[in-house]
Amino acid sequence: EALKENRSITNIDLGGNDIHSKGISALAEVLKDNSVITSLELGYNPIGPEGAKALAEVLKFHGNVKDLMLGWCQIGAKGAEEIADMLKYNSTISTLDLRANGLRDEGAICLARSLKVVNEALTTLNLGFNEIRDEGAFSIAQALKANEDVRLTSINLTSNFLTKLGQTALTDARDHVFEMTEKELAVMF
Repeated sequence: EALKENRSITNIDLGGNDIHSKGISALAEVLKDNSVITSLELGYNPIGPEGAKALAEVLKFHGNVKDLMLGWCQIGAKGAEEIADMLKYNSTISTLDLRANGLRDEGAICLARSLKVVNEALTTLNLGFNEIRDEGAFSIAQALKANEDVRLTSINLTSNFLTKLGQTALTDARDHVFEMTEKELAVMF
């Protein structure tokens, strides 16, 4: 209730509070009418795919969140699909942390689809520790090449299961982005 009336608190850090999908659903409702909150740290909470869905449904068209931290939240590929769909419409999130969520290739492919769409805001994407293999890396690389107006400046894929093939595809995509836009894209793997 207090957050509904909030007009001054911009950063919310609820990381590591054992919040599940029901708690996230309640928080998502608050975000519908709150344009003051710009940073949301929810890492280390077992929100799962349902919690990711609740957040994504609201952040698709509401709120003013710029930094969304969902590392270690057990969202899996289904949750990544919800977040990816939200990114196609959201115009405020610039930093998205999805580390260690078991996204695997399926989740990476969903996120790659959203990277093909022009997103004016997203500059930093952290997908470290997600068991992503070359198939996911190839999808991300293709998406980066397909989006001539990519805004990403940093994508983190550290501690995944990429071989030289996946790493080369990402490096080629990084070089392509620079050739097309003259913008540096840091790719970590």
